[in-house]
Amino acid sequence: MSSAFRKIHRWMGLFLMLPLALQGLTGTLLIILPLLLPERPHVTDSGAPAGAEAVVAASRTHAPAGMIPLRLNPARWNGDSAMVTYGPAGERHPTFEVFVNPDHPSVISTYVVPAYIRFLHNVHADLFLLPYGQTATGIMGVVLSLLAFTGLIIWWPHPALWQNGKWRRTIIISRRARGLRLWREIHVSLGFWLSFMLLFLSLSGAILAFPFARPLFGINGPDKRHNHPHHTALPAVAGETGLDTGLAALKRQMPEATLLSVQLGEQPTQQAFEVILPAYGPNHPATVQYDPHTEHVRISRDPGQIRRGEWTFQWLHMMHETKLVAPALIAVIWKMAVGTGGIGLIILAFSGVGLWAMRRYGAARRESGN
Repeated sequence: MSSAFRKIHRWMGLFLMLPLALQGLTGTLLIILPLLLPERPHVTDSGAPAGAEAVVAASRTHAPAGMIPLRLNPARWNGDSAMVTYGPAGERHPTFEVFVNPDHPSVISTYVVPAYIRFLHNVHADLFLLPYGQTATGIMGVVLSLLAFTGLIIWWPHPALWQNGKWRRTIIISRRARGLRLWREIHVSLGFWLSFMLLFLSLSGAILAFPFARPLFGINGPDKRHNHPHHTALPAVAGETGLDTGLAALKRQMPEATLLSVQLGEQPTQQAFEVILPAYGPNHPATVQYDPHTEHVRISRDPGQIRRGEWTFQWLHMMHETKLVAPALIAVIWKMAVGTGGIGLIILAFSGVGLWAMRRYGAARRESGN
């Protein structure tokens, strides 16, 4: 039985070594690179913040041609700048950012979102295999979970080693290890310490990737709240028109809500407010919309009303993409753990191939010596 698991583990790892290493590399870069992007500029002016409509209007003077404002991120504290993101109509991923002084609306600086970040995300999600990339990525996640599971079975020590405590030697690298033994101990010990992280990342990644997984968790269709369709029949009205009125109503009717961002678009009807409610916390923001006819705000997406399946899917998405916000210390630790898992996957892929190559080389030398 052990021999069969070894063969399964070996040939799955060899066959998918490059895709696994690519997944580990792109996943790690998607964690590290956003941390290197510039922070919002500091604002020295102080005073009463201007209206949100004025902030968006000021940003339009520096927007690239053919792009519309997608999202407004208000100043988070005194001295912070506001940010308006832009992108092509019909897209939800911004490609251009404008930083605005929220007290005296004027553009401080602009920033072009690096195209390689979106490229890395597409590679990680689709593996250059469009339109079948998501299914291929899901299969990769299943295979990686099998690799982690069979690796644990292969590692599992004999009962005698459990009794005398010598099993601990199998999860550390000996200082005297050299050559083939060093590669083997690196592969075994690293696989042990990262096995549960790799199992989580592989299974959650497979669930997020497979197209049929969303309906299984009770999520029907794409999230239309984030789409910005092009409405050619509607009059040319700026998407931020009436925004100040809606924000005032939000503050008046829901004083406990903390505004995170404002979704914009080509028309005011596309406005939506992402807020933190004390009942759910920052990890589960709610979506609020303002009805200018009734002059009331309503929660269009209530975290407390979502079904268990959708709640589970959202947690898997948040943890897999390291979007955990609070507690802050746990969020940092988790981000580091996921990044370590990505680096470890690269090392495991190449060390596994190294072990196989050295064993083949040693066997060939023995055969030639005979």
